[in-house]
Amino acid sequence: MYLHILIDNFYTSKFIDFVRQYFDSSSHVFVTFAHNSRYLNSNEVNKLEFLNIKHVRWLYKKMSEADLVFLHSTFCARSLLLLFLNQKCLSKTIWVLWGGDLYNYWLNDSHTIKERVLEKVRGSVIKRIAGVVALVKEDYEFAKEKYNTSAEYIYAFYPNPVDFSMLDTASKEVCNRSERRILIGNSAAPTNNHLEILNALARYRMENVEIICPLSYGPQDYANKVQEYGLELFGNRFIALREFLSPKEYAKLLSSVDVAIFAHRRQQALGNILALLYLGKKVYVRSDISTWSFLNRLGIKVFDAKAILDGLETDLFSLEEQVAVRNREIVRSEFSEDHCAQLWKNAFEFCRKP
Repeated sequence: MYLHILIDNFYTSKFIDFVRQYFDSSSHVFVTFAHNSRYLNSNEVNKLEFLNIKHVRWLYKKMSEADLVFLHSTFCARSLLLLFLNQKCLSKTIWVLWGGDLYNYWLNDSHTIKERVLEKVRGSVIKRIAGVVALVKEDYEFAKEKYNTSAEYIYAFYPNPVDFSMLDTASKEVCNRSERRILIGNSAAPTNNHLEILNALARYRMENVEIICPLSYGPQDYANKVQEYGLELFGNRFIALREFLSPKEYAKLLSSVDVAIFAHRRQQALGNILALLYLGKKVYVRSDISTWSFLNRLGIKVFDAKAILDGLETDLFSLEEQVAVRNREIVRSEFSEDHCAQLWKNAFEFCRKP
């Protein structure tokens, strides 16, 4: 039996559907400490109360019985604490690394006492776990260095909620527009560095461009700040997406853009990036993060967001068709659901390794 400890997110919701489609779902148990789940269906996930002794005992029993325990991100302090208090299970625990759960602490210079304590707990857990599921091997290497863990690397990735069939359908429905569309960032997280991008794009504000900015999840005070600044610079040609879109609606949005700029200083937004590359869009990421190395290793051509930020980019919109076609074919091959299923099959068989 495989135990999955989840956070409430559309990627984990899609993952549950994926497991039910490709594997024997009776062998998988899903749990979460998220009470008012936005994405996780209560019929599929056991929603636990952290302070409910009965729930905690049930979870400890499941952890003991499980062949493997998959910790889907280390964002949830309650999940980390339970693993910290149940050290016997760490030798069969697999951390499914997201990105922010690895980098957020290390990218900040100052931390609260609570953050420092949680990082001590996280470090103790990660040091003793059996494996790390990560799409980008450089992220695993960073974790190995920072936490002195002997955990093995397992290459796998989440199926994208905005899948290829949705993208194919959406691309056929795109209407011709006179203006060019630029997508910046993927959320209202400050790690998107929106203000930095907007400042760099200010030189285009007199041109026929539209700026699309997803701000549907993340700190809303920061989202308000980004929206106000975007409107100040670009007026009604700045479109802030404050409501969460369905995967089909989001596929249509991605199909409508010409260029996407991601100025994150860590691995982030890979689901968006891969969807855009599949659509043949021009994508900018920073050349000094693991995302750049990962995509280049696969033979995917992306462009350096630092050139935009430094004012050195002179050809923002053009993209050779052969580059777009090659990017699409690599993404289609490497990130198909069939390949995803094979990689997760390997992950689930980790416990059978000699």
